[in-house]
Amino acid sequence: MSNMQRLKSTLLNKSNGKWYQKGKWYQRDKLYTGIIFFDKPDHQLEAYEVKNGEIGKPYVSPCQIGLSSPIQIDSSGFCNEDEDEYGCGTIPQFYQGNLYQGMSYTFNEGICDREIYTIENGETENQIMWRTKPHEPSMFELRYEYDQSGFYYRNSRDDINFGYSKTCKETNRLEDIDITYIPKLNRIKRFTAIDNIIHSKNYLDCPIPVPEIYELIENYQNFTFDTFIRLKISEDIAEDLFDKWAKNNSFIHVEFMYITGLNGLHNLEIFNDKEEFSSLKELRIKESEVLPQKVEQLKKYSNNFKLIIYK
Repeated sequence: MSNMQRLKSTLLNKSNGKWYQKGKWYQRDKLYTGIIFFDKPDHQLEAYEVKNGEIGKPYVSPCQIGLSSPIQIDSSGFCNEDEDEYGCGTIPQFYQGNLYQGMSYTFNEGICDREIYTIENGETENQIMWRTKPHEPSMFELRYEYDQSGFYYRNSRDDINFGYSKTCKETNRLEDIDITYIPKLNRIKRFTAIDNIIHSKNYLDCPIPVPEIYELIENYQNFTFDTFIRLKISEDIAEDLFDKWAKNNSFIHVEFMYITGLNGLHNLEIFNDKEEFSSLKELRIKESEVLPQKVEQLKKYSNNFKLIIYK
């Protein structure tokens, strides 16, 4: 029920033991499916899942998975994130004069627009921001200590960013993916793929579905990159990815590239190839991330672009 509506009971009608969503004047009320919030004294809330008008189990926010929250509160009007004017992330949540640990929600005319879990010092650990029409996420940050995983999403006016990472407890290996997409141009401006993430697709475990991002990643071989691109890819998949992207003309717009994972590329002449990189002006690498022999090869092949090596 991750992307279902989240409404206070005051916006719904109850009839014959079932909850209905109020229709417009020309519409009939319809059975409600989503999350329902009941107001309790002292700004407290109770929340439940509703399916076809019938109340089911208590609602556990994706922000709260694996964490405790003895009570839940409606922090509209005194939310710590609203008071954090500079985005420092250190403004604590207070409730009845004390630091608050647990779940809080804010509402816009009875529609939930934010879910937050704050830890012992009152600071935000996890949060979701919802658009209300339609009900879909505009941002979320979710970290789960119990399995060392995390998800991030931001849908802004200019681009969409999604990230997932998880560290395996047994091997301490990191699986990571991060993508920034510009919908208006249909271009990628940042892409990270570490370990076997492209094929394992473990990012699908995200408790808040973002199908447009899943579809984008699924078609990674058809990416079109923006003029400035940051790539961070595992060395063992670099050759395969570059081969697919070169065949699909993915680099046609790229003028500036910063890349990590270059050691996995066998053919470094590709950057000097005007058929593959017709617009490339500058390639940036970090010296500590590239083998010395690879650096020397790049210097030989940098006739058509400027090679910048950071210390």
